[in-house]
Amino acid sequence: MPAPSNRIGLSLPAALAALALAAPALAAEALVGATLIDGRGGEAVEDAVVLVGGERIACAGTRTQCPVPAGARVHDLTGRYVTPGLIDAHVHFSQTGWIDGRPDALEPEDRPAYEATVAQLRADPGRWHRAYLCSGVTSVFDVGGAPWSVSDRRTDPAPRSERVNSRAAGPLLFAFAEQMNAVFGPGTLADQPVFLPLTSATQVRSDVAQLVALGADAVKVWFLTPAPEDRARLEALLREAGTAARAAGLPLIVHADGLAEAKAALRAGAAMLVHSVSEAPVDREFLDLLIEQDTFYAPTLQVYRNWSLTAFAQAAGEAAPLSDPNRCVDEAVRAKIAAPAGAEPDRAALMKEAEDLLETGRADAVMAANLRAVRDAGGRIVLGTDAGNPLTLHGAAINGELEAMQAAGMRPGEIMQAAWPQAAAALGMAQEIGTLEAGKLADLLVLAEDPREDVAAFRALTHVMRAGVLRSQEELQVR
Repeated sequence: MPAPSNRIGLSLPAALAALALAAPALAAEALVGATLIDGRGGEAVEDAVVLVGGERIACAGTRTQCPVPAGARVHDLTGRYVTPGLIDAHVHFSQTGWIDGRPDALEPEDRPAYEATVAQLRADPGRWHRAYLCSGVTSVFDVGGAPWSVSDRRTDPAPRSERVNSRAAGPLLFAFAEQMNAVFGPGTLADQPVFLPLTSATQVRSDVAQLVALGADAVKVWFLTPAPEDRARLEALLREAGTAARAAGLPLIVHADGLAEAKAALRAGAAMLVHSVSEAPVDREFLDLLIEQDTFYAPTLQVYRNWSLTAFAQAAGEAAPLSDPNRCVDEAVRAKIAAPAGAEPDRAALMKEAEDLLETGRADAVMAANLRAVRDAGGRIVLGTDAGNPLTLHGAAINGELEAMQAAGMRPGEIMQAAWPQAAAALGMAQEIGTLEAGKLADLLVLAEDPREDVAAFRALTHVMRAGVLRSQEELQVR
């Protein structure tokens, strides 16, 4: 498998790299006095200096290495911590963070409202960018959505400093695409299919060609547990998707949370698994395949529990729980979550949801154990939330995911590697983001607490710099 930084193709131009060597004198911004945790895995630098010129880092290191040039705007960050911006390698811009963004979770009579939801999303793409930047997330990978989630991103006129770096996979290949598109694409959305059919080798090649023409950055397959009699056929089509993706120069990304399905994805050449294996403990064969293929593993620990909590609140006729201490959640989404469901509680539904929550607890334990197994085997773990699903909120979900990884047994230093250089490699942007060093984009965070002790420190966010523009976290909050 090629080096991860080449899977999607961005590289730092040689001229820019040469310029970076002489850049300190060109710096317009100087962040001084903080403890620098640059993401490269070495020791932190106390009383550090980060110099920024335009959108890029000119120098990051000691005061001796990075003398502050005359005329630079100096920001005294004594007592603070400077880190790379967080990277969420699993989001969905075409989902809202609530059930109105998942028509398959709505009653049939409510589904036509989804069309209005999509129109609102397309009219204000900045709503998710604001939520991510407010939460300290400066780059994301949108790993599945309607074609507009690719095309609109490429024509967004907003300044780079107001948008997160993003990659987008576009429509998902799925065996039951026709049935799902009937739910996801009513009315005028018929030309915006969220799913492409996984039905034959010829169709798969056509699907991948369609994604290439769209400008997608990956091929995503939704590979759920097949019927026993259909497994061989669908696994062959998954391998065909991998072959077509490689021929197109695109990474294969697979949603597969069953052990057998995850192994099939690895054999097909998956570059990233965007969910934990949650139905059984991983075995030696899985781990060997994961390491051999150099596949990224995004544990995505919160999303199933959040679905269960949403369903429980709806069954009880209550408002769903919302955690947004940094005020980053979009106002319209917050209002929908806070509104009680309104119906009289259905006791039978409540019992069913209570049972589902118990089952989610079992899956949580399996996912945590599997994450430790992947870590111990030397697997490449990346941070990803599946944001856009109910209660897995754009931006704000990042803190819960970081803390869930820590609760599962990962150490803060390991989690930060997953959130920075490993996630940057999964996006194909390792030469642009993920560490703080000369020539890379000036995407960084300022924290009031030390994340080396506890990743909850990312909640103590005071400033965000995106593409060289520094803003206070308060400036980015939803008001």
